[in-house]
Amino acid sequence: MLRLIEGYISVTEEERLAISLWVLHTRVFRQFHHTPRLLVISPIEECGKTTVLKVIEQLAYEPARFGGVTAAMIYHQLEGTPGITLLIDEADNLDLFHDRKMRQIFNYGHETYGADIGKVNRGRPQKYSVSAPLALGTIQELPRPLMSRSIAIRMHRSPNQLKPFDETDRAFMIVREAIQKWAARCNLDRNPEMPAGFRGRTADNWRPLLAIADDLGFGYGEAARAAAVVLSSDRQYENQHVTLLTDIRTLFDRFNRDRLRTKAELIPALAGLEDSLWGEWTGLDGTATPHMLTQGDVGRLLRPFGIRSKTLWPPRRRQDTKSDAGYYRWQFEAAWAGYCEPSATPPQASKIRYLLRP
Repeated sequence: MLRLIEGYISVTEEERLAISLWVLHTRVFRQFHHTPRLLVISPIEECGKTTVLKVIEQLAYEPARFGGVTAAMIYHQLEGTPGITLLIDEADNLDLFHDRKMRQIFNYGHETYGADIGKVNRGRPQKYSVSAPLALGTIQELPRPLMSRSIAIRMHRSPNQLKPFDETDRAFMIVREAIQKWAARCNLDRNPEMPAGFRGRTADNWRPLLAIADDLGFGYGEAARAAAVVLSSDRQYENQHVTLLTDIRTLFDRFNRDRLRTKAELIPALAGLEDSLWGEWTGLDGTATPHMLTQGDVGRLLRPFGIRSKTLWPPRRRQDTKSDAGYYRWQFEAAWAGYCEPSATPPQASKIRYLLRP
């Protein structure tokens, strides 16, 4: 399959392997709790997104490819043929930032068990299962919750001449037969070893693909984990609450301080981190006008962990000393232990924490 894809599509080796594993997963996705969305993104038109979906259409299980679709059409398709593979091109025209019903289908269908949406049909309540493999082609970023449920393939125009797509290519039939034989005999580990640092949705997205790669043997498991690390390196689709926790820990370690003032120290330092999200923050749903993270934004992001701003005084107070709003290191330690990967930097200020705690 890798060689077949290479002839028609210009992508990196890691992306080519991810596409191949995703195609295989459409045959066995119900063996796992999640079915990752495959996002085929390009900066402009004519970069090969449609060709990717056409190639997948020839190989995936029960493919249904659309150039445009409505929520009602998806309900109808999934009711008639549960577990089909949805391939939707021109997803940038679906207005997903504002179409709540379509977002709900795409997001909720990421789960393979109990992904039911209730609707009233002819005056009677009815449940619709929306669980199905989904690949989307788009020339723009999509809402962050959907991106976080996805493996992104970033297309660019190829400098080389590629084969024109040919659905009659005999290689498709040969690969399809091989896929069917594999699906009939495969024995998948539902909890394969994850690369270091993979947790939450990143792990959910890659778990079925890594299990498939391990089953294939011949070094595919190692190659798939390397590809997963490369393709998951963009932090902007991580859970933003956890990203902020991790970045705040980085700053406490860097400054070796027991407290940081929010406006004067924490926010500028967050915006200055490499690959920082916080200098052009667009909100949790990705729809806000880009802006520097505010004191209110920080408070809202930390609130689910029970971390709230406190009044800070310098360790040595004078008559003219003024207080400021901010956070103490000790406030974060339980959340760091529960939600963040272990820090590569040894904990700092563990002793002075108690000396300076108010």
